Parts: sequence; structure tokens; C-alpha cells
Amino acid sequence: MKAKHVCLSRVLILFGLLLLLAACQEPPPEPTPEEIVQQAVARLTTTAGFHFNVDLSGAPAALDPTGTIAFRTAVGDFAAPDKAQAAVRAAAFGLITDISVVSIGQDQWQTNILTKKWEQLPPNWGFNPGALFDAAAGLPAILTADLTNAVLSGREKLEGGPSQELYVITGQVAGERLAAISGGLIGPQAVEVTLWIAPDTYDIIRIVVNEPEPDSEEGASVWQLDFSAYDQEVTIPPPV
Repeated sequence: MKAKHVCLSRVLILFGLLLLLAACQEPPPEPTPEEIVQQAVARLTTTAGFHFNVDLSGAPAALDPTGTIAFRTAVGDFAAPDKAQAAVRAAAFGLITDISVVSIGQDQWQTNILTKKWEQLPPNWGFNPGALFDAAAGLPAILTADLTNAVLSGREKLEGGPSQELYVITGQVAGERLAAISGGLIGPQAVEVTLWIAPDTYDIIRIVVNEPEPDSEEGASVWQLDFSAYDQEVTIPPPV
């Protein structure tokens, strides 16, 4: 009987030591902002596709060389490696109009704002979502090569976003490559960026781009890009 009590005491002591050891262990350190962005870029370039929303507030950005068509919003889908489709809302001649856009590789089409018929566009002209998300020269390449002064500001929940808290990373991005992939809509000056990234999957949930304050009554241009439906598979054929 005495031996049983001794054995039980040893078990309780061992259990207590294990609890004490677990309590003393520090939680694993947060990854660096560079490591988080690197994982997020890898996620963005390996997914089969995703849904995106782009919203512009503040100073307008012209979709055409004459400056008569101003970008407002875009909602669409990206299919790896180089296909995208979007419904673009724009302002033209004092009216709000909707334009459909399809990009496949280097080819890009959009509907005419007057006739609503499909037209093939010149390269590097207008809003090209395929170029925006291109792995070699688009957003993944920009976050890899052009992001500087990255800081992990902590974690927070996004209103209307996932229930979990997201990594919040701030930094600056050189504007030359942004200007090239956006058809001149963003840049070429350096911009301030904030990224919200899911800690478990490294999905980029939101990116906000703040351009420098222009000489305009509308204020600075603020671009908000929201991402969802990662790994979705979408068929995007060329328009007829």
C-alpha cells in the first residue's frame, strides 16, 4: 500500500513538473515582416486562382490616353497563370458606365463604352488585371523586389473580413514597376502600402496603396485591393 502511495506521489510530481515546464515555455516568436511577405507571395503565385475587388477613392485615374474615362472600381477573377476577367466601373462624359475586361497573356480586350462591343486593346493600355497579378512582373514581383521598410504592426481583424486576426504589414513600394503593370494608373512615384495577411494560410486578404498627395481637390489616390476565394478554378475564354 505504501509503495502505491509513493508511486502516485511520483506521478503527481512529474505531472506538476510538466505543467511548470509548459508554463515557462515562451510562445514561438512572430516571423519577420519579410518572411510573412515571402510566404504570401509564394501563396499568391501557387494558387489556381482567386476573386478580387479593386476600389479607388480620392484623385481619379484615367483609363485612356485622353483622360476621358476615369477608373472607379473593378470586380473580377484571376486564373493562373495569366488569365483574368473583370467588370470595371468608370466615369466618362459625366456618366457612370460599366466596361467588361478580359486579359489572356499579352492579349487584352474590353467592351466599347458606346457600342458595348468587344475591342482588342494595345499592349500596356488601360486596366489589365492579368498584368497586375502576373507572377514574373506583377504584384508578386513588386512585393518581392520593390517593398522596403516593411514593419509588422501587429494583428487586427478586418471589418467584413475573416473572423481571425490578420498580420498587418506597412512599408513603401517603388512606383516605376507599378506604373508599368497598371497602365499608368498607379505611380510612378513611390507609394505607401499596408497589407493584411492571414497567419495560418498566408493569404493576402487586403492591400491598401496610398499615392502621394497630388495638386488636386480630390485628395490623394487610395487604392484598396481585396482578395477572396483562393484556389478557385475559373474558365476565362477570349471574348467572341
